[in-house]
Amino acid sequence: MSVIPTNCLEISQSQSVPGIAGNQPRITVCGVGKSLSTCPGESIYKGLIAESRRLDMPVVIEPAKCGCSGKCNNGPYVSLPHLGLFYYKVEEAHISKIIKETIGNKKILFPILYVNPLQTIRGDLIWDKVSGCIMTMEPSVCMVGVADYLVKFHANESCGKCVPCRLGIDRLMELISGVLNGKSPENAVKQIETMIRLADQAAYCAFAGKVSKMILAIISNFKNEFEIHIKEKRCQTGACRI
Repeated sequence: MSVIPTNCLEISQSQSVPGIAGNQPRITVCGVGKSLSTCPGESIYKGLIAESRRLDMPVVIEPAKCGCSGKCNNGPYVSLPHLGLFYYKVEEAHISKIIKETIGNKKILFPILYVNPLQTIRGDLIWDKVSGCIMTMEPSVCMVGVADYLVKFHANESCGKCVPCRLGIDRLMELISGVLNGKSPENAVKQIETMIRLADQAAYCAFAGKVSKMILAIISNFKNEFEIHIKEKRCQTGACRI
């Protein structure tokens, strides 16, 4: 009988992860394509590929859908969609352990497991409000859909005491829903950006700014997905029915 290290947890073959589809071992890595001087994500990505080949370990390794400045204090992030978890602050020393232990032996590495008790948005998404980094587990996720989900999620959390937040979030919800469904005006992105600035500057508390900055990060990094929804009436990822 093998002994499991205290910083690892073995995952049962029959264990299911709610909301995560498929069982094929997969890894997605943020920061791929960024300058090595700002983010080591590229070297982590290449290192994972090299190690999986060296060990002849069957695993799909691909760049994550991520928008960031390359200066995140918690990066690089690595996700394992088939297990429904994120690792953070991943270093080259972790590469072999991720392949051998998590992929090979189905064990979670607790020292680098990303657990944020204050993040209750959704399990397949990371939002780092300090650095502005936003990352999804699945590269196939539509970011317009993510924006729609986030603004609707927060709309129910607003106290509604001030007009910029109460009406601003409602208007953001209408605009983003219109983009998602292919029923938005041509200048929808500009209208969204205007609403974000108003909500951020004129609201009574920081709540509206919290929501607006999250949506602004998505638009800033994935504006092309919004434009394709608006102008071509289709979803770039094929995730949305327009």
